[in-house]
Amino acid sequence: MLLRSTVFHPTQPEMISHSSSYIECKPDNALSSDISLLYEFNINEQLSSMLPVIPDGCLDLLFCCDPSRPFAVVAVSPRHRCSYHFRTNVTYFGVRLIPDQTSLQFHCSVKELLQFEQLPLFEVTKVESNLLEKIASLSTFQERVAFFSSFLLSRQNEKTETYTLVSYCLNMIYAAKGLINIRKLAEATGYTDRYVRKKFEQSIGFSPKSFSQIVRLQYSVQELLSQNININSLVESCDFYDKAHFYKDFEKYMSLTPVQYKNTYSPK
Repeated sequence: MLLRSTVFHPTQPEMISHSSSYIECKPDNALSSDISLLYEFNINEQLSSMLPVIPDGCLDLLFCCDPSRPFAVVAVSPRHRCSYHFRTNVTYFGVRLIPDQTSLQFHCSVKELLQFEQLPLFEVTKVESNLLEKIASLSTFQERVAFFSSFLLSRQNEKTETYTLVSYCLNMIYAAKGLINIRKLAEATGYTDRYVRKKFEQSIGFSPKSFSQIVRLQYSVQELLSQNININSLVESCDFYDKAHFYKDFEKYMSLTPVQYKNTYSPK
């Protein structure tokens, strides 16, 4: 079962616009099968402590580097645009995990994690609590990236048959920009619809249909916020039936029209 890996980097544009001192970087190649993005930000007192996030299908590890009260959580992908609370004047270090990563093991299924917005990292993972102390003690983003990358490299596991199946399905979904159904995934892998759905939900938390819708939304958002595209071109490039269907699907997840979102969050 072979399929060329398709690059998919989900975005959180409101995290960038609502925070100060935002910085990010892609992982080294050795970790690209586990990490989508490493980032850091601070919310100052002039900005709202409620930070909007949109569906991206990923799990984020968030380390609050407050010297007096550090903490770490696993933040799940919401099913619809919502807001998470953050402390002001505190540095947060974040790691966005690839949906089919295998280095970080959880005490429960990802599907169970999705029932919550955020969960204490050390209650749901097999990770020693001194990881937080070390990350919080470091002074720069580059130091935190280097330390966490080294930590995760030491935990990489052998890929299982389920991983191979799920990764293959994910790459089909990415390549189709979310425009694919469970029947095509089953036909391509040689398994039944039910088996593919079961293994996918166990590993990713979402059903193949729900995850495909998130991927389509992410591609729509990234295209929408690019400088040189209009709504009509976006409807065509993302293969929506017409503008009305695009608006309906977008507002279902974002609670804003595409025009409102573009006018508010396009890079200035």
